[in-house]
Amino acid sequence: MDVALEQWLNGAAGHEPLLDTVMIPLAQHGALLFAGLVAIWLVLAWWRGDAAERAGPLLALAAAALALAVNVGIALLWARPRPFVAHPLLVHLLVQHPADASFPSDHAAAGFAIATVLVAFHRRLGALVLVLAAVMSVARVYVGLHYPSDVLAGAVIGLVVGWLAVRLGRRPVTRGCALVTQGVSRWRACRLTNPRQP
Repeated sequence: MDVALEQWLNGAAGHEPLLDTVMIPLAQHGALLFAGLVAIWLVLAWWRGDAAERAGPLLALAAAALALAVNVGIALLWARPRPFVAHPLLVHLLVQHPADASFPSDHAAAGFAIATVLVAFHRRLGALVLVLAAVMSVARVYVGLHYPSDVLAGAVIGLVVGWLAVRLGRRPVTRGCALVTQGVSRWRACRLTNPRQP
Protein backbone atom coordinates (compact mmCIF):
# COMPACT_ATOMS: atom_id res chain seq x y z
CA MET A 1 0.00 0.00 0.00
CA ASP A 2 2.75 2.42 0.96
CA VAL A 3 4.80 1.72 -2.17
CA ALA A 4 1.70 1.75 -4.39
CA LEU A 5 0.67 5.16 -3.04
CA GLU A 6 4.14 6.56 -3.65
CA GLN A 7 4.14 5.25 -7.22
CA TRP A 8 0.64 6.62 -7.86
CA LEU A 9 1.54 10.11 -6.63
CA ASN A 10 4.90 10.03 -8.39
CA GLY A 11 3.07 8.99 -11.56
CA ALA A 12 1.59 12.48 -11.86
CA ALA A 13 5.05 14.05 -11.89
CA GLY A 14 6.11 15.13 -15.34
CA HIS A 15 2.53 14.96 -16.60
CA GLU A 16 0.92 17.81 -14.61
CA PRO A 17 2.79 21.06 -15.42
CA LEU A 18 0.95 23.12 -12.78
CA LEU A 19 1.75 20.63 -10.02
CA ASP A 20 5.34 20.35 -11.23
CA THR A 21 5.73 24.12 -10.97
CA VAL A 22 4.81 24.02 -7.28
CA MET A 23 5.96 20.62 -6.09
CA ILE A 24 9.43 20.31 -7.62
CA PRO A 25 10.85 23.63 -6.28
CA LEU A 26 9.24 22.97 -2.88
CA ALA A 27 10.78 19.50 -2.75
CA GLN A 28 14.15 20.88 -3.79
CA HIS A 29 14.30 24.02 -1.67
CA GLY A 30 11.86 23.37 1.16
CA ALA A 31 14.64 23.22 3.73
CA LEU A 32 15.94 26.63 2.66
CA LEU A 33 12.43 28.04 2.84
CA PHE A 34 11.94 26.93 6.44
CA ALA A 35 15.43 28.10 7.42
CA GLY A 36 14.59 31.48 5.91
CA LEU A 37 11.33 31.66 7.84
CA VAL A 38 13.16 31.04 11.13
CA ALA A 39 15.83 33.60 10.24
CA ILE A 40 13.20 36.26 9.49
CA TRP A 41 11.36 35.38 12.70
CA LEU A 42 14.61 35.70 14.67
CA VAL A 43 15.42 39.12 13.21
CA LEU A 44 11.90 40.45 13.82
CA ALA A 45 11.83 39.06 17.37
CA TRP A 46 15.13 40.69 18.33
CA TRP A 47 14.11 43.93 16.67
CA ARG A 48 10.92 44.05 18.76
CA GLY A 49 12.95 43.61 21.94
CA ASP A 50 10.51 41.25 23.66
CA ALA A 51 12.22 38.44 25.60
CA ALA A 52 9.19 36.16 25.36
CA GLU A 53 8.99 36.65 21.60
CA ARG A 54 12.72 36.02 21.18
CA ALA A 55 12.29 32.60 22.73
CA GLY A 56 10.23 31.47 19.72
CA PRO A 57 12.84 31.23 16.96
CA LEU A 58 15.44 29.86 19.37
CA LEU A 59 13.05 27.10 20.41
CA ALA A 60 12.21 26.45 16.75
CA LEU A 61 15.90 25.99 15.95
CA ALA A 62 16.37 23.71 18.94
CA ALA A 63 13.29 21.67 18.04
CA ALA A 64 14.42 21.27 14.43
CA ALA A 65 17.90 20.16 15.55
CA LEU A 66 16.46 17.66 18.03
CA ALA A 67 14.00 16.29 15.46
CA LEU A 68 16.85 15.76 13.00
CA ALA A 69 18.88 14.01 15.71
CA VAL A 70 15.96 11.66 16.43
CA ASN A 71 15.68 11.01 12.68
CA VAL A 72 19.32 10.04 12.45
CA GLY A 73 18.94 7.59 15.32
CA ILE A 74 15.89 5.94 13.76
CA ALA A 75 17.49 5.85 10.31
CA LEU A 76 20.47 3.97 11.74
CA LEU A 77 18.11 1.30 13.06
CA TRP A 78 15.77 1.26 10.05
CA ALA A 79 17.88 1.42 6.88
CA ARG A 80 15.15 1.89 4.30
CA PRO A 81 16.48 3.03 0.91
CA ARG A 82 14.88 5.90 -0.94
CA PRO A 83 12.57 5.13 -3.86
CA PHE A 84 13.93 5.50 -7.37
CA VAL A 85 13.01 8.67 -9.27
CA ALA A 86 11.42 7.16 -12.37
CA HIS A 87 10.74 10.20 -14.55
CA PRO A 88 13.47 11.61 -16.82
CA LEU A 89 12.25 15.14 -16.07
CA LEU A 90 12.79 14.65 -12.35
CA VAL A 91 16.09 12.85 -12.79
CA HIS A 92 17.27 15.87 -14.76
CA LEU A 93 16.02 18.44 -12.25
CA LEU A 94 16.93 16.50 -9.12
CA VAL A 95 20.31 14.87 -8.83
CA GLN A 96 19.62 11.18 -8.27
CA HIS A 97 19.82 10.72 -4.55
CA PRO A 98 22.04 7.91 -3.28
CA ALA A 99 20.28 4.96 -1.71
CA ASP A 100 20.65 6.14 1.88
CA ALA A 101 17.95 5.83 4.51
CA SER A 102 14.71 7.62 3.75
CA PHE A 103 12.78 6.70 6.91
CA PRO A 104 11.82 9.01 8.50
CA SER A 105 11.88 12.14 6.33
CA ASP A 106 14.26 14.73 7.75
CA HIS A 107 12.53 17.54 5.82
CA ALA A 108 9.15 16.63 7.31
CA ALA A 109 10.55 16.30 10.83
CA ALA A 110 12.31 19.67 10.83
CA GLY A 111 9.45 21.44 9.04
CA PHE A 112 6.76 20.20 11.41
CA ALA A 113 8.95 20.89 14.47
CA ILE A 114 9.41 24.51 13.40
CA ALA A 115 5.73 24.90 12.55
CA THR A 116 4.62 23.43 15.89
CA VAL A 117 6.74 25.90 17.83
CA LEU A 118 5.45 28.74 15.66
CA VAL A 119 1.85 27.75 16.45
CA ALA A 120 2.57 28.29 20.16
CA PHE A 121 3.63 31.89 19.50
CA HIS A 122 1.54 32.89 16.48
CA ARG A 123 -1.43 30.56 16.04
CA ARG A 124 -2.66 31.66 12.62
CA LEU A 125 0.76 32.02 11.06
CA GLY A 126 1.82 28.72 12.60
CA ALA A 127 -1.24 27.00 11.11
CA LEU A 128 -0.25 28.27 7.66
CA VAL A 129 3.30 27.00 8.15
CA LEU A 130 1.91 23.62 9.27
CA VAL A 131 0.04 23.45 5.96
CA LEU A 132 3.24 24.42 4.15
CA ALA A 133 5.12 21.64 5.95
CA ALA A 134 2.43 19.17 4.87
CA VAL A 135 2.62 20.31 1.24
CA MET A 136 6.42 20.08 1.31
CA SER A 137 6.14 16.53 2.67
CA VAL A 138 3.74 15.54 -0.10
CA ALA A 139 6.09 17.17 -2.60
CA ARG A 140 8.92 14.93 -1.42
CA VAL A 141 6.73 11.92 -2.21
CA TYR A 142 5.60 13.50 -5.47
CA VAL A 143 9.14 13.75 -6.80
CA GLY A 144 9.96 10.22 -5.70
CA LEU A 145 12.34 10.92 -2.83
CA HIS A 146 10.19 9.41 -0.07
CA TYR A 147 7.42 6.96 0.60
CA PRO A 148 4.27 8.28 2.34
CA SER A 149 5.22 6.50 5.56
CA ASP A 150 8.58 8.32 5.52
CA VAL A 151 7.00 11.76 5.61
CA LEU A 152 4.26 10.63 7.99
CA ALA A 153 6.83 9.39 10.50
CA GLY A 154 8.84 12.58 10.08
CA ALA A 155 5.73 14.67 10.66
CA VAL A 156 4.91 12.80 13.88
CA ILE A 157 8.48 13.23 15.14
CA GLY A 158 8.39 16.95 14.32
CA LEU A 159 5.04 17.50 16.02
CA VAL A 160 6.07 15.65 19.19
CA VAL A 161 9.50 17.28 19.43
CA GLY A 162 8.06 20.73 18.72
CA TRP A 163 5.41 20.28 21.41
CA LEU A 164 8.01 19.10 23.92
CA ALA A 165 10.29 22.02 23.06
CA VAL A 166 7.52 24.50 23.80
CA ARG A 167 6.45 22.77 27.02
CA LEU A 168 9.94 22.28 28.45
CA GLY A 169 12.00 25.07 26.97
CA ARG A 170 9.88 28.18 26.73
CA ARG A 171 10.51 29.52 30.24
CA PRO A 172 14.30 28.88 30.39
CA VAL A 173 14.86 30.36 26.93
CA THR A 174 12.73 33.39 27.79
CA ARG A 175 14.79 33.93 30.95
CA GLY A 176 18.00 33.66 28.95
CA CYS A 177 16.77 36.18 26.40
CA ALA A 178 15.74 38.53 29.20
CA LEU A 179 19.18 38.29 30.78
CA VAL A 180 20.86 39.02 27.44
CA THR A 181 18.53 41.98 26.87
CA GLN A 182 19.30 43.38 30.33
CA GLY A 183 23.02 42.94 29.79
CA VAL A 184 22.94 44.75 26.44
CA SER A 185 20.81 47.55 27.92
CA ARG A 186 23.22 48.03 30.83
CA TRP A 187 26.20 48.03 28.47
CA ARG A 188 24.56 50.71 26.30
CA ALA A 189 23.69 52.80 29.35
CA CYS A 190 27.26 52.54 30.56
CA ARG A 191 28.55 53.59 27.17
CA LEU A 192 26.26 56.62 27.14
CA THR A 193 27.14 57.78 30.67
CA ASN A 194 30.88 57.08 30.31
CA PRO A 195 31.89 57.98 26.75
CA ARG A 196 35.48 57.39 25.75
CA GLN A 197 37.76 60.35 26.03
CA PRO A 198 39.46 61.42 22.77
